[in-house]
Amino acid sequence: MEKNLAMKNLLLRTMLLMATLIGIQNTAWADDSVTVGDVSNTPCAYRTRGESVIGNPILKLTRFDGGLYGELNNCEVNCAYGNINVICQEDGQNLSISVDEDTGDIVADCVCPINISFTILNALQDEYHLMVRGRDVGTISFKEHSVVEIDLRTLEQANEEGFDYPVNAQGFWPYEITQYVKPDQNLSESLEIYEIFDQQLSCVFKYYALPCEYSVLDVQAELAQDSALVINVLTDGIPGGNCNRVAHLYFDIVNIMKDSYHLRLNHTILTKDSEDQGAACTVCLYEGDFILPSLGGYVSIPIIDNNDYAAILTSVAPQQLTGADSAAPYYDLQGRRLTGQPQRSAEGRLFPKGIKKGIYIRDGRKVVVD
Repeated sequence: MEKNLAMKNLLLRTMLLMATLIGIQNTAWADDSVTVGDVSNTPCAYRTRGESVIGNPILKLTRFDGGLYGELNNCEVNCAYGNINVICQEDGQNLSISVDEDTGDIVADCVCPINISFTILNALQDEYHLMVRGRDVGTISFKEHSVVEIDLRTLEQANEEGFDYPVNAQGFWPYEITQYVKPDQNLSESLEIYEIFDQQLSCVFKYYALPCEYSVLDVQAELAQDSALVINVLTDGIPGGNCNRVAHLYFDIVNIMKDSYHLRLNHTILTKDSEDQGAACTVCLYEGDFILPSLGGYVSIPIIDNNDYAAILTSVAPQQLTGADSAAPYYDLQGRRLTGQPQRSAEGRLFPKGIKKGIYIRDGRKVVVD
């Protein structure tokens, strides 16, 4: 009897010890599961009822010893969002990332983009099959790189070098204000450049003098060969005239990478010759350096447009606009013809003798002499 009792006590102790060990092991597994911490976000950049024009949403994941550091930029959320929470789940090599906007019972009829940063602790696999906000991104790997970037719109991936998107203008729309203009109102043109959000400028060309008649009106932006930021207002009508129509031209410029730029604001007027061939004439309205405003600030650049567009256009013959003449002369941005015999540079480029560095018109096209 005593022997059986001792055996039972030994068996009971063994079972208690195994239960304790299992509990400790389960606790260790729980500590090793992925958790999210240090979640923060920027405020709304702007609100819109249409598709975001700020640029592509980008997820950047950076490996560190304890897991991953995440940056979710251009993340579109409801305008009435509350606390932003990032939720991550790991199942073997499957990792999912979702965003809880905590809107509660109030949902606004608009969306806005924000940037979110967070850490994912204990996400230690070299490769993951990734799901982000319900989208199947595919396999990402940290075997050769410590950084992975994913364009969540195209699902393209990049590493430490990141994405190299071209500078361009998006979201252009003109707002004609003629009916609201008062007799004593100052209609001086200006270019206003507003706050930066994730490599974006929000711009307004205020009191733009509309052509009396036109069918094309657009704004384009690009980086020129000399790294200047070029903004181009494109139209097929002569600006101004006697029609007394003005508008605010709203547009965004995305993929801005520097804190300061040399800026050129141009007018490009589309024309046609007698054979209905298209061409263009470009006039520079403003050129100078400017520093990008900080978040919430803006820069206002006065624009003086005293150009006689009719005279400029008539000074350029149709054959020069269409490029039919291989020896077409050069014109400056005020439409004045340059004198002097053409000569070739060391690179084989043809230009008039004594020409200075700058931008000129030849064959109806912009020519940069640097």
